[in-house]
Amino acid sequence: GISSLESQVARLASSATTSRSELEDRLAELVSESGGGIPDPALSPMIEGDWELLYTTKSSFDWRNPLGRRADGTTPGVEGWFAALSGGGESAAAASSSPIQRAVTSAFSVTQSIRGLQGGAARGRVEQLVRTPLGELRLNAAATARPAAPRRVSFAFDEGYFQTEQGLRLPYPVPFKLLGKEAEGWLDTEFLGDELRISTGNKGTTFVLRRGD
Repeated sequence: GISSLESQVARLASSATTSRSELEDRLAELVSESGGGIPDPALSPMIEGDWELLYTTKSSFDWRNPLGRRADGTTPGVEGWFAALSGGGESAAAASSSPIQRAVTSAFSVTQSIRGLQGGAARGRVEQLVRTPLGELRLNAAATARPAAPRRVSFAFDEGYFQTEQGLRLPYPVPFKLLGKEAEGWLDTEFLGDELRISTGNKGTTFVLRRGD
């Protein structure tokens, strides 16, 4: 049944030994068999709350590079800032997906919170917390969901900062409004259940999230 498939996906997504092909087969099966789960997920109150990122199908998360690289290979500024905080060095992996779409490693965790989508465009928020060995990175965005695209949550980042273990808050060095389209994105939810969500972002990454406690 669907609940059994949900459990299998959650287990595979949480396992370090799962092959990508095995998980993607189960993801496709769950989406197909369930018809996407809860209808019109972006418009449903069930999409709101805290979600733990379990797995993504593309691009390892490099917390020093939360906004990725531009098409010309340059960076929007925050990469060098976090690289300096972490002692420099090359990116752990190609950062080809947006902040909401990166993979979890044993060194840190990512929690995504969705709030206020049912209250209109002025209230919707998508907030992401990345816990790292050096502190916490927070990336917050205004978000909207519209009946014309009932699976899509669109967002535009408007706040970001890193807070060290010692309590020092380091704000994002460049106003997000100056980044234009680079600070915008969207998430299409392919499956929404009581405890599991499968979404695809505007960079093509599919990822699996489990509802938080």
